[in-house]
Amino acid sequence: MASTRNKNSAGDYKLEQGQNSEIFEYSAYTNSAYGQPLTSQFAGDGLIMGRMAASTLSKNNVDIESHLYGIGSTNLVTPNAELRAEIKGLKSLDIIDKLPVYVPPNFTIEGGQRPNRLQ
Repeated sequence: MASTRNKNSAGDYKLEQGQNSEIFEYSAYTNSAYGQPLTSQFAGDGLIMGRMAASTLSKNNVDIESHLYGIGSTNLVTPNAELRAEIKGLKSLDIIDKLPVYVPPNFTIEGGQRPNRLQ
């Protein structure tokens, strides 16, 4: 039986493959919306932390996650080696200046200042 759909023509196939290729290039581009940022910092004073990729936080993020989930922990033939996490040191980005907190040097709570509710 002959195909009657346009999807099976050579031109439409080539067009669809071109679209798939462009979508892949956009998604795989390192600095695209789906890629990695140029610089990464933790949220400091005045910011709310957003999503951060696991590869940004450590160099061996897959090994850390496998260890936390217990993958390979019951393998008696080749037991897992001891995990040494390689954490990347990231700085914090502050957009406001936080005021210092002043606490008296001898801070004590004296009795009789508040009613005793345990009676």
